[in-house]
Amino acid sequence: MVSRTGVAELDFAALSDATYRLAAQPTRLGAKVAHALAVIEQAAERYGPAHVALSFNGGKDCTALMHLVRAALSRYEARHGLAATPLVSLYVLYKRSFAEIDEFVQQSVVRYSLELVERAGPMKQGLQSFKDDYPHIQAVFVGTRRDDPYGGGLDAFTPTDADWPQFMRVNPVLDWGFDDVWGFLHAAGAYYCPLYDQGYTSLGDVDSTTRNPALLKDGRYQPAWSLADGGLERSGRSSSSAASGLPVPARGHPAPPEAAAGPGLGPRP
Repeated sequence: MVSRTGVAELDFAALSDATYRLAAQPTRLGAKVAHALAVIEQAAERYGPAHVALSFNGGKDCTALMHLVRAALSRYEARHGLAATPLVSLYVLYKRSFAEIDEFVQQSVVRYSLELVERAGPMKQGLQSFKDDYPHIQAVFVGTRRDDPYGGGLDAFTPTDADWPQFMRVNPVLDWGFDDVWGFLHAAGAYYCPLYDQGYTSLGDVDSTTRNPALLKDGRYQPAWSLADGGLERSGRSSSSAASGLPVPARGHPAPPEAAAGPGLGPRP
């Protein structure tokens, strides 16, 4: 399928083969990819492709996750003789999002055959609206990493708290780092939001996000992946709550105020 803007749907069989070849490499990145694919496969076996969704908001972490999910589901569907279907993807909107992010999300809808479900915040309200309209969705793939705020206590499969809309959060890239994400995006040849080429390393809304000062060299901002210290990933954010993925607390942990009141699906990674 080719959209009116010239964006074409990817060949999922080829995407899957390339991703699994990467996972078979005896490298640190290969091991990370293999583990992420195994988590996604486990979710597919447990819930079935028709009962899973993707939390996607255009950030680098969930972009890597989107590529991995498509690779694993393509192989699962082929193995079980299932036809490929659009992947339900939830996008809880910011009040003032970057135009570049919104455009990239729409391009990804075509490339990865997404059934994009846009919901307005606040977060809890958006999630409940999604749950009401898609009651068959039992699990959501999330691009949370362990070094995100509130990510330290999560597991690969972590349910939402009892007072939040009920989903199983599936976290395939939980143990990935900043360099792992960029290493995978480059190795996979995946498209990503162009703001990362302009000195942004962590994306939120327009009012809370600036280029990372650590990337300013000789009067020009370097691309995100050139950041030497991954610990400075969120230096361009005015909020310390720059967690990726579905901002629903793990059981036993208090909800961060930003997660309860924020207008988007978590500040973009």
